[in-house]
Amino acid sequence: MHINKPMASALVTCLLAALGGCGGGGGGGGSGATAAAPTPVTTAQGAYNGTFSNGGEHDTLVLENDQFYSIYGSTVGDAFAVYGFLQGNGKSSGGSFSATDVKDATTAGQLLSGTVSASYTAGASLNGSLTEGANVVTFTGTAIPASVYNYNTPASLGDLAGSWNLTSLRGFSNVFTIAATGAFTATSGGCSFSGSFTPRASGKNVFDVAMTFGASPCVLAGQSIGGIAIDFPLSSGKRQLIIVGLDQARTSSAAFFGTR
Repeated sequence: MHINKPMASALVTCLLAALGGCGGGGGGGGSGATAAAPTPVTTAQGAYNGTFSNGGEHDTLVLENDQFYSIYGSTVGDAFAVYGFLQGNGKSSGGSFSATDVKDATTAGQLLSGTVSASYTAGASLNGSLTEGANVVTFTGTAIPASVYNYNTPASLGDLAGSWNLTSLRGFSNVFTIAATGAFTATSGGCSFSGSFTPRASGKNVFDVAMTFGASPCVLAGQSIGGIAIDFPLSSGKRQLIIVGLDQARTSSAAFFGTR
């Protein structure tokens, strides 16, 4: 993001640690086994929403492996228009989260480099700063309510199946046709590409996405992108789909967003 200008940011988080328990029964007067206590969440995993010091808004998605994605933009009606996204491979421990390899994908096709440093209360808050060169913004965030985006349930391919009219980060219109299996084809003008959505193995409400672009006139002709996608209900009764990703070398980016 151009952090020296006002912006809104959305970062969507994909995983909380799995909670498990076990129990047993004894017979003949023996005592039953005590149920195991849920495993506490100690890392920065979770979905957070808040504001930047320059007036922008953000949502933060930290995955189970401390990788994070941040989708920023603005709300139009009840839907979210994407202006760019952050992606990084972080580390969280003892209430501190940091990432030194942050990439900031902008509408101009740039990939700016930066760092994130934050403090967190697991599953409750995430506060810190984003630095890109000489530009620094601070941010605060609190956990996104499940009523807004329930990341603690499995992602459903049934919510994606069908046709979506999505806008790319660079402003092009795209038609996605998604099968019940998660496989998809897409077109944008003379550009065709295809790929797949796969519910994340964590069992949380995030899709892993892979796509490969066709030949010219595709902007990313012949390139492959990997990332994540989320979809969620809106107050209007529609659903929103957001897709973000980078190539393996983290030198090219793609993002798409829209409602139906």
